[in-house]
Amino acid sequence: MNKAMVRIVGLAVVAALVAIIVLTARKSSAQLRFALVPKSVGHPYWEGVKAGMEAAALQNGVKAVFHGPSAANIDEQIRIIEEFMAQGYNGIGISPNDPNAVKDVIKRAMDKGIAIVTFDSDSPDSDRLLYIGTDNREAGRVAGREMIKLLGAKKKEEATEDLLVQIIGGMQGAWNLNERIEGFKEAVQGTHIKLCDVLFNEESPNKSLEVAENAITAHTDLRGFFCSNAFGGPGAALAIKGAIRRERVKAGQIHVVAFDTTEDILNYIQEGVIDCTLAQRTRAMGELSIQHLIRFAKEFGKTGKLDRPAKGKDVIDTGVTVVFPKDIAAYRTPAAEKK
Repeated sequence: MNKAMVRIVGLAVVAALVAIIVLTARKSSAQLRFALVPKSVGHPYWEGVKAGMEAAALQNGVKAVFHGPSAANIDEQIRIIEEFMAQGYNGIGISPNDPNAVKDVIKRAMDKGIAIVTFDSDSPDSDRLLYIGTDNREAGRVAGREMIKLLGAKKKEEATEDLLVQIIGGMQGAWNLNERIEGFKEAVQGTHIKLCDVLFNEESPNKSLEVAENAITAHTDLRGFFCSNAFGGPGAALAIKGAIRRERVKAGQIHVVAFDTTEDILNYIQEGVIDCTLAQRTRAMGELSIQHLIRFAKEFGKTGKLDRPAKGKDVIDTGVTVVFPKDIAAYRTPAAEKK
């Protein structure tokens, strides 16, 4: 056999070995199954999370499922988590409707060797391994600072009248939304912005419109809405448009700082009814959740342990960006969600 033939045979053997290694790795990864359980399904907000999950699963050759309650319901969410546990999934990501109510099911999963991370919303006092998502309190502060600018709010002692602002939350027990609300309150404290009692839209478009209309009716001198979830902004915008049409408020009287970049929110910013919104990196939440679940599952396969990172290293902040009318075009392209 000449040298050329030996080299060809050698390369063929190397290629065959590489193929075997890749196929073996894919077979091993294909045995891993993961699930992300959001607060609810069906709202456009979750599309980015799901897309990120699917991209990470494809890249790593694992199975991943995105499934949650049809409406934000903690009992149904726990039931779905328990189903994935019973089916032997290797890891589950959860966006808890209630941070306390999921602590038991998280502990039971972890005790069985099922890796648990939270995304979008946290259960910080549970046994979960990581939280992956927005630093919600800081995001609330960012929203508060934008409201101060929009209203031209001054220090309390320098003003002669209050500027009324209505905060709208989602479900009362939602940790992430409550963190945003607390951050917003911190930011406006010491100014002559006066906050009305928080209203909750219960993650419902109809309820969002209802509570916003009630706020406008109760406070004829209302100057602003801070909407802490994706349902709030459109509800506030519709209520404001209706009130302007009925000549109950003047155009431009009520400013809106919203959350998330769903198509309806972007449309209302373009229309001038919503002033700005805070964009979350939802795709990154999905991608990072799967990537870290894979890591934890593989570590468990080797060591039989699921070790939670040290306090302070168990949170991955995916960040927020304030979106104004000039930024809308960028958030209507698929590339924006991939950043």
